[in-house]
Amino acid sequence: MNSINKTQREVVNALLEAEHINYAIKLGLINRNPVTLERPALAQAVSLIDKLSRSNQEFAKRVSVLAIALTWEYANGDYRDSLREIFITMLSRMGIAPATILIDEEFKSSGKYSPFSSYINKISILANQISHEVTLNNQIYLLTEFQKEVWDSIDKNKITCISAPTSAGKSFIIYLKIIERLARKKVRIIYIVPTISLVAQVTRDLTNLIKEFSLEGIEVYTGIQESPPKCYIYVLTQERAISGFNETNHFNEIDLLVVDEIQNIERVASDGDQRSKILYDFLKEIKHQTKTEKIILSGPRLKNIGNLGYEIFDEVSYEAETKLPPVVNVTYSIAKTGRTYLLNQYSDISEQPRSIKIENSSNISGLGGTLYNEGFHSYLLSILSKVDKDKSNLIFSPTAIQARKTANYLADHKAPAKDPKLESLSKYIEYFVHPDYDLAKMVKCGVAYHTGKLPLHIRSVIEESFAKGSIKNIVCTTTLMQGVNFPASTILVRNPYLFVKRKSNSENVKLSNYEFSNLRGRAGRLLKEFIGRTIVLDESSFEVESNQESLFEQTEKELTAGYGEYFDRFRSEIEEGIKNQQPIDEGKEKSLLTHIRQTVFRHGNNSLARLEEVGINLDKEKISKIIESLARIEVPKEVVLKNRYWDPLDLEIIFQALKSRKLKPLPRNIWDQNLLDSLKNSLATFSEIMPYYFKRYIGDPSGDAEMRSRYIWSICRYATDWGRENLLREILSERNFTENSSDEIDKAVQTISSKACFGLPMLLKPLADMSPEDNAVLSIIENGAHHKITKFLISKGVPRDTAIYLKNKHLSMFDKDNLDFREVQIYLSELRKNISPWISIQIESACLY
Repeated sequence: MNSINKTQREVVNALLEAEHINYAIKLGLINRNPVTLERPALAQAVSLIDKLSRSNQEFAKRVSVLAIALTWEYANGDYRDSLREIFITMLSRMGIAPATILIDEEFKSSGKYSPFSSYINKISILANQISHEVTLNNQIYLLTEFQKEVWDSIDKNKITCISAPTSAGKSFIIYLKIIERLARKKVRIIYIVPTISLVAQVTRDLTNLIKEFSLEGIEVYTGIQESPPKCYIYVLTQERAISGFNETNHFNEIDLLVVDEIQNIERVASDGDQRSKILYDFLKEIKHQTKTEKIILSGPRLKNIGNLGYEIFDEVSYEAETKLPPVVNVTYSIAKTGRTYLLNQYSDISEQPRSIKIENSSNISGLGGTLYNEGFHSYLLSILSKVDKDKSNLIFSPTAIQARKTANYLADHKAPAKDPKLESLSKYIEYFVHPDYDLAKMVKCGVAYHTGKLPLHIRSVIEESFAKGSIKNIVCTTTLMQGVNFPASTILVRNPYLFVKRKSNSENVKLSNYEFSNLRGRAGRLLKEFIGRTIVLDESSFEVESNQESLFEQTEKELTAGYGEYFDRFRSEIEEGIKNQQPIDEGKEKSLLTHIRQTVFRHGNNSLARLEEVGINLDKEKISKIIESLARIEVPKEVVLKNRYWDPLDLEIIFQALKSRKLKPLPRNIWDQNLLDSLKNSLATFSEIMPYYFKRYIGDPSGDAEMRSRYIWSICRYATDWGRENLLREILSERNFTENSSDEIDKAVQTISSKACFGLPMLLKPLADMSPEDNAVLSIIENGAHHKITKFLISKGVPRDTAIYLKNKHLSMFDKDNLDFREVQIYLSELRKNISPWISIQIESACLY
């Protein structure tokens, strides 16, 4: 521990010991009386906090926040009111005044503090807080010191780079700045997030703020519009954003660009991470093709985020950084040493963990092993049963399949909650997916799972139910780490692995310490509780990395972007590919050679500088060689421009197959009677001539030919039904599920979401782009919508199935040529009062009020 003396250290250790003992008691691991902090201990704590809260050192402030949190948690109730006034003063002094809502009920309900006994304290609090306030539309917002720094830096700098822990309130201050700029008529805003879940969340948040501030004429869209209004906010994934630069530039001028979760850019050179490449390429296109007034890059715990801004845009960036979260994170892990079981406590201000010997080892009888069997699940259930029943918990699972199985076990061993909201939610899921869908049964018991393959309309209601406290336990995968706002009190993790069974012939992926640090940062509900806890169920599965001194440190990441290191590693293979003037069939160098050829195709002799800018150094002779090979291809230029992640030489193979009739053009109409056969034949041909891309988007093309044929047929059947606006429940109802219906339903849902409406359109897109006339059939399949009302609702953030349901059941009167979408929005605003609450929460972003 640094920056505090021996006496101060003893006070902090006493507070951590109280937390440690009390939490061990709560988990049923020891037999002792709870610890309550009485007057002498409180006096020592207050003295410590008073001194450290006056320091400018961030470490001293972190110690102060931890001491306030633990003192408030375990103080004798008779002293609470005296502590309230003291702690409000100290939190305001440290620049984290919003956290005072946790210790003053009056402030929580009315925005005004309960009376102070000391006028001096009142004046001190006002003086400290007024410098951290901003006013929007005559409404005052109290910010943290860090949030105010971000607010001011955006005004003063073109590029602001933000690094802060998960609970530091980054998104909130960005939202407020967006509203302020909209009020100042800065009305062209793009907000980039990595996942569809985050698109829905940000769209909903911004729409609600626009309504709250009565800003008229501002439209929020989740896709690029052919004719965007003058005032708009695009909330996009990087995949949708990059399409704005395919042939024509949709983003000539932007008032504000926000990129959240920027840490995803680090894996840009990795062959397996297309998302990072797309994000990096998008930002480079912004640099070269767009006039942008303000740029914000944001991510958690990033060491050199300011340098990243310079690397990408070649402009000096302001770096706003803090390590001071208003929520204290404490990690507990269960370990075995010899025959002794321990509950270890880790805190980011302690040099060494604290240990308590577990007395009731029968409560952890499932410790050890790697299988997700009865032993482990009973152990998990035992720990969960001891955690506060009125608080929310996230259980991390290595895979989507295991998440469902674990959630099933928890639900099977819990009695139904007898909550009318959960009964209603269960019926909603049964109706909109399938009566045998596992999730419908689970939610009755307050349990659910959350993975990337969950249908969007179901994901929305699960997230809402968890946020409102109806669902208490969610088993989730790594989707949790991509910024989804899940307010959980406790996170439970068995191990860092992203697999269930170890494989000898492939990489066994696991969470890095940085990723696990961000996962732990999700514990603790911002402005609802001071302390968030993580429980590691098997400490032995974690290792201290080379850059760490101990387990479970608050790890930071140093970002690097560009292709330089990757290019140097595979230079010889890439240069051989250039020399041969042939596409590479597979290998990690293929994606980089694709990037090189695409860059040369787009920029010709000017590509030398563009490649050097991203770390790829080729001489003029090799550039000329590439230009020479590309000059011989016949595939139309616009096709290459529309497919920037395809090697132009591979596109030439597809074009020649189409020219020779080995491939046939796709139908242009989603209702064409030959559509299913056309998709099936095209996929089968692509599996032969484009195995690399087929494997990426559909699956391994090798193996049993008959099984592959059946699999291709099922994907194409799903895709056809999906594009024709059949509801998910209608598609599934046509399947004759066997006795393993739960597994088969879940597998079908995953096939639809990952293969039918994503993999198939991505794979066949070059073929559609080669049509002599515009062919939107794959776009229709991808979105699952062809009707103008459905497409409009989806663009406003309404999940696809909900949009179709509303169109069919409530909006048929709007099926006309001269449709006024504003009329639809007004109608939906009234309809919300009279429909299922689960539908209502999903259409919030499409309503005018």
